[in-house]
Amino acid sequence: LATSYTLSQAISYIKDYDVIICGKQTTDGDTAQVGPEIAEFLHIPHVPYVVEILDIKKKSMVVRSTYDEHDELVEVAFPCLITVEKGQLVPRLPSYRRKIECKDYKIKSITLAQLADENPEHYGLNGSPTQVEEIFPPDKRTDSVRIHGTHKELASHVVNILRDNRF
Repeated sequence: LATSYTLSQAISYIKDYDVIICGKQTTDGDTAQVGPEIAEFLHIPHVPYVVEILDIKKKSMVVRSTYDEHDELVEVAFPCLITVEKGQLVPRLPSYRRKIECKDYKIKSITLAQLADENPEHYGLNGSPTQVEEIFPPDKRTDSVRIHGTHKELASHVVNILRDNRF
């Protein structure tokens, strides 16, 4: 949340953008929340899991978004944010000539004093509502049980399964 907020504040400072492109998720937190949270803070639409940009129009673009069971074609108005899977929409490497042209380019830094929200308590660990104590991969279980019965029997059986598995 603090990362998303910080990035949204910096993007608000920059102001002039049509599309923000984020990766789907990082390998450390692995939550896939930063991109969508940035869009929420900026009050702009977002499309997750984009694998292809199909068309760019004057005020929108059409993208293909891939989910586990289906794909969606989505037209999204500018300004917007998309998240992309690793390996999708790979940027081109700059040419030698472009590298030479940009060798003295300075990356602009933004300080807290330039942001709309200058309260340091809203950034970094201070601005995070959670603190990570441990990171581990979730168990991926695919076993399943088919149960039959009346609504009451099914409910009772599900409660027993949850209790047995300590949920």
